[in-house]
Amino acid sequence: MGYEVAIRRKPGEAEVKRRKFLASMASVSLVPSANGNPYRDPEYVSLLSGKIRESYYGSGGFSALQDATRHLRRVQSVITNSKDTRLLSAASSLARQVSLVHYDIKDLPQAQEAGKLAAVFAERAGDSDGQASALNELSVFYLYDKDGQRGQYYARRALTVPDISIERESQAHANLGGALGILNEKKNASTHLNRAQEIGVELPDFRRAIVVGDVGVSHYHQGNWKAAQSTLGEAVKLLDSTSPLLGANYLARQVLVALRTNQPLLAAELMGTLGRIAPMVSSARLDGYLAEIFALSHSPAPWRDGREIKTMRQQLRTLLM
Repeated sequence: MGYEVAIRRKPGEAEVKRRKFLASMASVSLVPSANGNPYRDPEYVSLLSGKIRESYYGSGGFSALQDATRHLRRVQSVITNSKDTRLLSAASSLARQVSLVHYDIKDLPQAQEAGKLAAVFAERAGDSDGQASALNELSVFYLYDKDGQRGQYYARRALTVPDISIERESQAHANLGGALGILNEKKNASTHLNRAQEIGVELPDFRRAIVVGDVGVSHYHQGNWKAAQSTLGEAVKLLDSTSPLLGANYLARQVLVALRTNQPLLAAELMGTLGRIAPMVSSARLDGYLAEIFALSHSPAPWRDGREIKTMRQQLRTLLM
């Protein structure tokens, strides 16, 4: 067909020998299945979960939607009465990835349904980390819908999971801070947002970026513009191009903060970076932020007809076509 595929090693990753690489590639399609049904095999289901996760964080929810929904439906059909804890844990991870995909395309009812499945599967498996992760993500879904009560409920539930990890605890505090902000409990909200950053300070960069980004989003919703700009910027730096989806969403919020605080030059500078990342991402959430930026760029402000803002609007027209 005139195309070729080039596979390169990720920067910083150890070299993989040719024989080992070929064996690992073969295992993708030759994972052993139980009773002829690969969806009963924990390793296979974990593999599917990882592929959806990679697609989601790389290029957004739309790119992963079809496969994610199909795989979860097939797993559900075989897991109803299963007592295999490894399979239940793998199914929980898969359901979590599916919930995130639906969240990113702004299908919140389906995101919440898949998230609740993930929590149930993890609890049945005795998987504390999976259960806390699912509860945290449920909290995020309700926060996106401005439902502070349910956002608070799931964040507090996550904090009660036995043997919760530092990562999940910091995420729960970030979500609880966001929920309390929606409920106008600003002092308590600030306490939990600060706690989230304190607990998560030693996490690896990618995981810490998610915690810091969630804190930044909470500051954004509460109108704490200086704190929002700072934490969102920190999250983008921590990501360092590892997730175009998250980087683009955090950058879009930074542009919005700059416009809301009458900093057109900063907005244009951030938009220049966002304009290079956004085409790689297929995300309804990001599209919504871009449309909001475009609307704000026309606001009755002295800077709206400046050269930089006009250039920014042109970028946005191209991205929104």
